Amino acid sequence: MAYRQVGQPSFADALVSRQGKANPVLRRIGELVDWAAVERVLRGLPEPERGAPAYPRLLMFKALLLQQWYGLSDPELEEALDDRA
Repeated sequence: MAYRQVGQPSFADALVSRQGKANPVLRRIGELVDWAAVERVLRGLPEPERGAPAYPRLLMFKALLLQQWYGLSDPELEEALDDRA
């Protein structure tokens, strides 16, 4: 499966680093969660056989977490991600 190349920090990474002092909860979550273990679990999901290259699964998982935590709609999440791309 092809994955999109992401050359800069993800939305989640950018938000955590930008708000490191303003939002200690996100920074603490980043310290507590074993993201490598999460990524291993996500790698076990079936691979799509067609379509455009996918974004890295961990990046999308983090984006969905932020969507839930901040109560963002799908269009709002898309706008937030586009704003940081």
